[in-house]
Parts: sequence; C-alpha cells; structure tokens
Amino acid sequence: MRLDRILALMLVVVCLVAALGNWLSGTTPSRSAGFGSGLQQADVALIDVYGIISDTAAGGFGADDAGANNLIRAVRRAREDEVKAILLRINSPGGTASASQAVYEELMRTRQETDIKIVASLGDVAASGGYYVASAAEHIVANPATVTGSIGVIVRTQNVSSLLDKIGVTTSTVQSGQYKDILSPFRDPTADERALVQGIVSESYQQFLDAIAAGRDLSIDTLRPLADGRIFTGSQAVTLELVDSLGNSTDALNKATELAGIDGEPVVRNYSSTFWPGSLGAFLSTTLSEWLPGYQNLKTAQWNWIPLTLME
Repeated sequence: MRLDRILALMLVVVCLVAALGNWLSGTTPSRSAGFGSGLQQADVALIDVYGIISDTAAGGFGADDAGANNLIRAVRRAREDEVKAILLRINSPGGTASASQAVYEELMRTRQETDIKIVASLGDVAASGGYYVASAAEHIVANPATVTGSIGVIVRTQNVSSLLDKIGVTTSTVQSGQYKDILSPFRDPTADERALVQGIVSESYQQFLDAIAAGRDLSIDTLRPLADGRIFTGSQAVTLELVDSLGNSTDALNKATELAGIDGEPVVRNYSSTFWPGSLGAFLSTTLSEWLPGYQNLKTAQWNWIPLTLME
C-alpha cells in the first residue's frame, strides 16, 4: 500500500476515535473549553448557536452552521435530562425566518412549561435571526462590543438580463400561473409581485416583533423604533433593554447558576453535538483552524452579514 494512502487512513482513524471520544463525553472540541463535562447528571446544558441558522447544518464538514433541527433536538434532550438551566452561546449573524422561529419556539416552550432557566451569551455577532433566538432567554448577556440587533426581514432578487444580453443568452419561461416565476432573476418584478412579496415580508416582520416582545417583555411601541434593521453594540443594547447585562460566557454561566438556584460548582455538559458525525465535523473544523490560520477568517467571511431572510 502506498505511503500516502496509509497516512490518509491513519488520519481518518484518528478523527473517528477523537469524534467518538467527544460524543461519549458529550462535548465538542474548543467550544466547550473551560466548562466541566462528563457522563454525570448535568446541571446546565450548554448549547452553541454558531453560524447561519437554517433548517439543516450545511457549513464546512457539517459543523459550522446552526442547524435548527440539531438545536431543537439539543433543547429537547436537555429537557428530558431535567437540567436546571440552559446556556446558549450565540455567535450568529442570522439565517432563515422559519428556522430561527422554530428554535425560538422550542426555547419558549421549555421556558413556559418547565422550571429550566435559559440564559443567552452573545459573542461576536448575535444579529437578526441570532437575536431572534436569544430573545427566548430569560436573561441575555453580551460583550460590550458584541454586534446585535438587525431586527427585520429581507428578500433579495437580482436582474441579470442585461448581462445575459451582452453575451447573447436569452431565456424562455413556461409556467402554470401568473406568479410561478415570481422574483425571477431574468426580469424586474412587476408591481403586483412587489406588493405580494412585501405582504409576506411585513407579516414575517410582525411575527419577529411579536416574538421579541414576548421574550423580552417589551411593548411593540417600545420595540418598533429599534426594529428598522439597525445594529447595536452590546453596550447600546443594554441601554435599549434588548440585552440585560454585559459580560462574557463565564458571567452568563454564573447568571444561569444563580437563576436556577444551583449550589456550588455546576456540572455543565455540552449538548451541541449529539451524534458522532457532528463531533467529527467539529474536530475536522477545529483541526483545520489550528493548522491553517486563514481557515477561521474564511469561515467568518462566509457569513458576514446574513440578515433574516425568507429564502436561502
């Protein structure tokens, strides 16, 4: 067998063993650093919301996007394990409206139907869909320089017809109804189409506002002037009551411990990766970040900025 194949096989085996170990311990590499873990009963469930929030995790190696299904599964497992608190570590610029809404609703259900306390710790970015999810927490902690807010909904379309004309490409469409090719990239939308899409955007926006108002216990009148898409620093967000306090993830853990009435050092378990493929993806992603300094910058560039969208 050739040496390169032997080395490749050895690397795969090492990754599988590391991923299996992470799965058995209930942790993912790097992101759970500084927190206790193990197979004992957890007091606090740590759930990472990292990257673009969508129905499924579709980032590099399946580990860098916040898949709504995975997040919901993690919340349910924490509920079944009867943890005393959930700590959300959020570093997300947003995502799709339906995925963000689904995660928010699962967290609110947990908050309303159980005694589990939910605290959110905001990292570099917790904007749009990232803030949507955070608003389900009873207490939000942000760093002073955290970028948050961006409350709103957007739908984008492009018209590439002029470009196609220049290269001699024409298009032809056969459709079953008037609106079947709505937001086609080969023409400008009609006035009727704009009105139709605006209606959907406005309704989704109102759902966004209602969710934040319920989670943050704010009136719509107070919230609406802040919900025009603008962004805020963590310090500004505290003044505007979008965030409760300033601090890092350790401060957020202390707050979760306090709210849950936990005596002594809490047992914290990372619920973010429940299956070994997720741990494998996280392992590979972390390894690449360590071996290739530019890889982390590439990952970050992929999602700066992603607003709350109706479609991907």
